[in-house]
Amino acid sequence: MRRRGPAFRLILVGGVMALPMIGAFALLFSAVTALRDADATARRSAAVLISADRLDRLVLALDRDARALALTGAPAYLRAYDAERAAFSGEGANFARLTARVDPDEARLAREIVQADDAYVRDRLTPLVNAARGDPAGARAMVRDGQGLSRLSSLRERSAGFEATRTNAVAGSGRHAAEVARRMTVSAVVCAAAALLFVSFVAFLPRLVVRPVRQAADLADALADEQRALRRVATLVACGVSPAQVFDAVAAEVGRVLKVEHTSIIRFEPDETARVVGHWSDPRVPRAMPPMGGRWPVEDGTVTAATRNTERPARMCDYERATSAIGVWARQAGIRCVVGCPVKVEGRVWGAMFLHSMDEEPPPGGTEERMRQFTELVGTAIAGAQSRSDLLASRARVVAAADESRRRIERDLHDGAQQRLVALALRVRTLETAVAPGQERLRAQMSALVDDLSGVLDDLQEVSRGIVPPILGRSGLGPALRSLARRSPVTVRLGTGFAERLPERVEVAVYYTAAEALTNVAKHARASEVRVDLSLENGAVRLSVRDDGRGGADLTRGSGLVGLKDRVEALGGTIEIISPPGGGTSVLAAIPVEPAEDGAEDGAERPDRPVRAAGVRSEDLAKKGSDLL
Repeated sequence: MRRRGPAFRLILVGGVMALPMIGAFALLFSAVTALRDADATARRSAAVLISADRLDRLVLALDRDARALALTGAPAYLRAYDAERAAFSGEGANFARLTARVDPDEARLAREIVQADDAYVRDRLTPLVNAARGDPAGARAMVRDGQGLSRLSSLRERSAGFEATRTNAVAGSGRHAAEVARRMTVSAVVCAAAALLFVSFVAFLPRLVVRPVRQAADLADALADEQRALRRVATLVACGVSPAQVFDAVAAEVGRVLKVEHTSIIRFEPDETARVVGHWSDPRVPRAMPPMGGRWPVEDGTVTAATRNTERPARMCDYERATSAIGVWARQAGIRCVVGCPVKVEGRVWGAMFLHSMDEEPPPGGTEERMRQFTELVGTAIAGAQSRSDLLASRARVVAAADESRRRIERDLHDGAQQRLVALALRVRTLETAVAPGQERLRAQMSALVDDLSGVLDDLQEVSRGIVPPILGRSGLGPALRSLARRSPVTVRLGTGFAERLPERVEVAVYYTAAEALTNVAKHARASEVRVDLSLENGAVRLSVRDDGRGGADLTRGSGLVGLKDRVEALGGTIEIISPPGGGTSVLAAIPVEPAEDGAEDGAERPDRPVRAAGVRSEDLAKKGSDLL
């Protein structure tokens, strides 16, 4: 048998080496394809997450502007709502188009989200906006009913579930890419003896492909974290919490999302200073932020001044030679870079948000844009708080005007009709005594006329008591409530825990609340006893009216209870009705107040409950006249 030459052996060895190399290349080709698919999936997922976030923010913006329009009626909110409504339709179509390229189940879920958002805008917000245009009172009632917040919360939960699904899909894609990279490394080791260069290339290939996939996955995770933070803050804003709570929440969320050591929110004051209204520090580093309420001068050459003067974001990353007060503080605290973003309210710079980094590397580009999303929410919270404050002030003015009108009517009744009726009744009674014997029919008619006049006088007294009783202004709440309790047809047990005089607006509000509650007990409760308690606790006057009647009262029914709610809330107070069927009714009101400086002793009030009898004596009429005085 003829021996094969070196060429044959080389070809044979090459063929043997080619087999694992071909297998390795086939495996590598499969891995590259899988990695590219994972990268495409991650990019599509990121695009879907961004579109979902935009759609979510548009729904929040539509809800915010619709509520603001209903509460204030400002045309600016209507224009903003119309612009956001147009953008909402386009973003919904874009979201549906992007999700159509992914998993069919997720595409179906995305369509359901778009349909649910559209239904909420169509069925809830559009009627609210239309009501705000034609029926402002109805629109405000729709805002207070709480249904919008529950539906909005449901929409946000569904959107969060979709985002979690997409985030898990991206994470799964990253894990799959890591497994493919491991198999590629094994293939490269098998081929190392045959082609070192090829193995080196294969070893480098995973780094070249897997790293972008992992970076895309990290980017998607960071984006998801940021959107979750934005949603948490947006939920606080939508719920109408105080700006101070929003400031602290935003400072904490920005610090965690952007991975910096300190964040702060300041307000620009008219005296060229900046006041700290919120801040956050990483618990792993020493606290170095200024105290809440602390002030810093707004000096030229600082990020604070640049942000205020240009109304645009600014940054400064060199404090070695800074001479300003805030620059010296930053250098001493180890701050290397500060990035600021203005907070605007209704188009004007209100304040700014800053992040303070101690890292040697400055914050990456795009940080300012990411901060802007949070500052917009801060501005919305401030504008909403101002709107609520304006609304409360308006309600307080309306209540004060109504009280003044009632007092004027009471004075007119007291000084006019009631006095004349008493005088007329006394004259008729005098004529009755002068009737000659034998004219008993005339005497009886005149006596009946006196009774009728007395009844009319009693009715006028009841009307005047429903306004503002003089005893309230003379002697205060205690005597006024005792007089009110004596006139009640239901037994009243009264307890007062203080004797100080309160501001007039508070005394009137408490008196009307008690009067309306006792009126409702007499008319509807079928109660045998009422307990009225008045106390002053922690700077607030607290009124409690409890009966043992049939219960079932509803705060939303009847203009009287609704008027009381408006009156109490206009003073910053709260009122609560607890009325289980068959369990009696409790009216609980609390109004913040400081005791009046000029105290007054409880005065003795006259008994003023009208007495009906078969006949009315001259002494009774004289007593009615003295009661009027």
